[in-house]
Amino acid sequence: MNVSETSKFTINICIIAALGLALAIMANAPAAQAQTLAPQLQQPSLVETVEKGYLAHRRGDYDEAITIYTGIIRRRGLSVKERAVSYLLRGEAKRDKGDLEEAVYDFTRALNQWPDYPQAIFFRGQVLARLDRLHEAFADLSRAVELDPDRESYQTNLALLRKRMDSDGVAPNPKAGPVSITPPVE
Repeated sequence: MNVSETSKFTINICIIAALGLALAIMANAPAAQAQTLAPQLQQPSLVETVEKGYLAHRRGDYDEAITIYTGIIRRRGLSVKERAVSYLLRGEAKRDKGDLEEAVYDFTRALNQWPDYPQAIFFRGQVLARLDRLHEAFADLSRAVELDPDRESYQTNLALLRKRMDSDGVAPNPKAGPVSITPPVE
């Protein structure tokens, strides 16, 4: 490395160190002081944002909850499981709003991130049953029970679906494979 490259390298290291120090200070500084340090770096924590979405959902403001969860999904740096949970939460808000097809797509997006996510499989199965897509619902609810056999609500919902299918004269296919749903591109 020549002198010019060494200088650039040293400057880059100093910038990175200064940024790290600023972030550490902001994490420990009072809110007003942190705003003056680097307002462009300010962003509510993931936990705070999820809580805000949860509260909007609980009070029945589904559009607000969907907007908040969409913002989380678009965040950079989320782990695969964090993104899957965010899709699940948005799917729940869409389900409760009555947008059942959209909810199925979000639960599927969650499963595209985390294929063995029992809660996403379970919720998707429940919504598929509400849409009278009974074979798909049966496959999902059976898979949820397989992944988490001790969860009583999974067992109960599968038993209720079996009863419904029996009364409707629909034979469940116990050998049905995983449900293949392709959500539209966001």
